Amino acid sequence: MRYLFVLTVCGLLYAQPANVGGDACGYRWYTHLASVVDSTPTYDWVDVTELTNPQLLSGLGDDNFAGPISLPFSFVYYWNSYTKVYVGSNGYITFGRGFNVSSGPSPYFPTFPSTASPNEWVAPYLSDLTFTTNTGSGVPGAKLIYGLDGQGRFVITWDSVPYWNGSAPGEWSGRNSFQIILDPADSSITFQYKEITAGYHSSYANGNFNVVGIENITGQSGLNIAAAWPVPFQSYAIKIWHPRTFTCSATDVQADWSLTNRGEGLFVLKNGVAPILQAGVLNTGNQSITNQVRSVLRIQGPGSAVTDIFRDTVFVQPPFPSGGAFVSTYSKPFNTNQSTPTSLRTGSYRANHIVAIVGGGDGFAGNNQYVSELVICDSLTTGGNRGRYLLRFDDGVWDPQNEDYGGVGFAHGMTFVAPQDIIVSALSVDMLYDDSGAGNYPLALWVYAYDPASGAVGALLDSVGIDVVDFANGDSLNRFQGQSSTLTLRRYTVPLSSPLTLSAGQGVAVGFKVLHPPSGTIGNVVVADASFPISRRALEGIGGIWSPARDLEGVDYAVGLVAQLAQASSVAASPSLQWNFQVLPNPATEAPFLSVSVPKEGIVHFRIVDLMGRVIWEDKCSVPSTGCKVRVPVPLASGSYMVGATYEGFTKGQHLIVP
Repeated sequence: MRYLFVLTVCGLLYAQPANVGGDACGYRWYTHLASVVDSTPTYDWVDVTELTNPQLLSGLGDDNFAGPISLPFSFVYYWNSYTKVYVGSNGYITFGRGFNVSSGPSPYFPTFPSTASPNEWVAPYLSDLTFTTNTGSGVPGAKLIYGLDGQGRFVITWDSVPYWNGSAPGEWSGRNSFQIILDPADSSITFQYKEITAGYHSSYANGNFNVVGIENITGQSGLNIAAAWPVPFQSYAIKIWHPRTFTCSATDVQADWSLTNRGEGLFVLKNGVAPILQAGVLNTGNQSITNQVRSVLRIQGPGSAVTDIFRDTVFVQPPFPSGGAFVSTYSKPFNTNQSTPTSLRTGSYRANHIVAIVGGGDGFAGNNQYVSELVICDSLTTGGNRGRYLLRFDDGVWDPQNEDYGGVGFAHGMTFVAPQDIIVSALSVDMLYDDSGAGNYPLALWVYAYDPASGAVGALLDSVGIDVVDFANGDSLNRFQGQSSTLTLRRYTVPLSSPLTLSAGQGVAVGFKVLHPPSGTIGNVVVADASFPISRRALEGIGGIWSPARDLEGVDYAVGLVAQLAQASSVAASPSLQWNFQVLPNPATEAPFLSVSVPKEGIVHFRIVDLMGRVIWEDKCSVPSTGCKVRVPVPLASGSYMVGATYEGFTKGQHLIVP
């Protein structure tokens, strides 16, 4: 039986967590108010200064996630083991892959369990939190710190993180400090709440404006511990015990991804090199699968057409153990110049991965399909772009509900991976603007290095833009009559400062932002495509931090690359050397060490800058192959800093917090 304590505040009805509870699989939770021997937790806040080598997680803003964070052990969650987690700004972690969970219409946040995405996640305090202000700068004092404590447990702490509040100065208010503790000794999960304050925006009324719980990988089982928990409260603990014996049986196979291990879109050049097509299969149940698992990849399209231009099948042979992962590599060649069943046309195609247990027995069919986007690009034959390719994920259908200009401090973008050796000479962007000139502002465009393996955005490679006086010089696509003026949609080809050579498999990220003032009417926007399929390559940036867009699953921005094939004699980029850089300790209550390990002796350049970009200290030294530690010789005032180390032309950076 679940016990509820009821509290009425300002005419609204709230439910506090019961002292004990559980799910059908044997998981149990107990609050520190329970009276169960050997099960009731004791509130014992783990301060970040007690962690061994505490780390600050950068990249969190408003409604986004960051990671993955590598765990120092294999953690068992339900019946699967995980070695990494992703952290959401809104007070949760996910296993397997990152996912943005943000509030929607009332009842605002989902409760547990639910088969809707995401699954396999843990929420100590799911609510509308933010690490950044309305100008894109970091909220002073708000940070996410993680690391091992003295008992070998992994601790993730949201420290002094406020709520988003559009009515408050800087659009934030309140402070919340809470943490998740993952204990590998018994696979338990502990939530601790040092302080939870008031501060919600007034638009949140009766509904789930905070949620506490967990759910398994299928979303069929979980703990709905609390929703609309009354605030403020403090010094509270909840411990979730992993079952010694599962009281549920789950047989489930999942189509985990297609094309890339993050399910992202890819390009193929017509009459070009055939891609290697792959897809991922998971046994997400707690039973070994003793029959074959059929893994089918169907490339269908273009657009909404159901024609298969490619189909191949791989069989996973039994036994397929619980938690097992399998990569299907399809041996049938993909013909980039097909004549049957239909001519291969330029456009967007669906890479549809479908799995099934041969003979039946799959307990959950909701995760048996995964669709990614494959775009076929043909070289242009007319105009100044003759012989070039447009590498873009939008299908040419503008969705007026998804245009974007970037908020104050915000920027958006897309990532791209070269399908062959190419030379990128320009950017392509579709922009809608007001013919009257009202509210039109310059559009800034940036090109960054991008690592397809890790999903990290790297160094700035180029920056270009479109000035307001040049808006009329683009290729006209359409005109629309607005309420008070005419709007024109044009396509722009914006040359780079110098051509950029990419070898097959190398990536770049393209960001954009309308350089508008903090208030007033904005008359020009970059348009977007929200039609299926979606590439999952959209980015958002805030305060110089880039991360997957909060609407990653539903939008592709109309920006892309203008490229041509590189000559056969082009030289592929040299792979970067494997080396490591750390700031110890971090946060630093004393002068920190900069620790670097390199594969061969070389010169390393260190630099520390503040959030205004001012250089506080820099030096260089000769580092032996065994590595070294350098203590920062200058005092650092309280605040946040960026610390960089450059070796063999590659730079790694870390955020440093000085309390």
